[in-house]
Amino acid sequence: MSGTSIWSKLFTAIRGGASEVGEAIVDQQALRILDQEIRDADAALASARQELAAIMAKHSLATRRVAEHEAKIQDLEAKALAALKANREDLATEIAQLIANLTNERDAEHRQAGEFGAYVEKMRKDVAKAEARIRSLRQQVDMARARESVQKAQVSASIASGGANGKLETAVGTLNRLKARQDQRAAELEAREQLAEASTGSDLERRLKEAGIVPDADSASAVLERLRKQAAE
Repeated sequence: MSGTSIWSKLFTAIRGGASEVGEAIVDQQALRILDQEIRDADAALASARQELAAIMAKHSLATRRVAEHEAKIQDLEAKALAALKANREDLATEIAQLIANLTNERDAEHRQAGEFGAYVEKMRKDVAKAEARIRSLRQQVDMARARESVQKAQVSASIASGGANGKLETAVGTLNRLKARQDQRAAELEAREQLAEASTGSDLERRLKEAGIVPDADSASAVLERLRKQAAE
């Protein structure tokens, strides 16, 4: 294998690696790049609108000059006819020369007005097409941005629910340990209350009442019996 071939393949590999890195950077900044491209397109579209407005103004002026030339020609033709009727061939000839000059100017202005008009129509279509493309691109970027946000949320939720970091799993484990400590503390408090009742004898009295051996003065039957005695007195 020749040295030239080796260097050629090496440069190709380097270019390929640089291209992959460049594409990765572009992918990461895709939305930002698209936003900038839309701004550039908007700026170009604004310039196109200004140019369109200038051409429309020139078309309007050319059309107006055509109308003005036409009015002057008609006026001169009427005067030439009057000169001929008055047998003033010299005046009619002079007027005819003016009419010929104005006709040439009118025809030139008419051609220019036609060119401006055709250019205006083409630019209007191009501007409308560009506006539609920019509007469509902006909508696609908005959808891509919304989808990107949703996917980032899904990735975060996936990681939190047991992915690489296991954040949610860790939080659930912490909560379970907290509940276990609370249950242990509640059981200890209940045991202390039972010990306190046993030491004062109240626990025995409670158990006797529950067994029905000692009547409960606060029970419904005891209250009803007491009321009956009061009513019989």
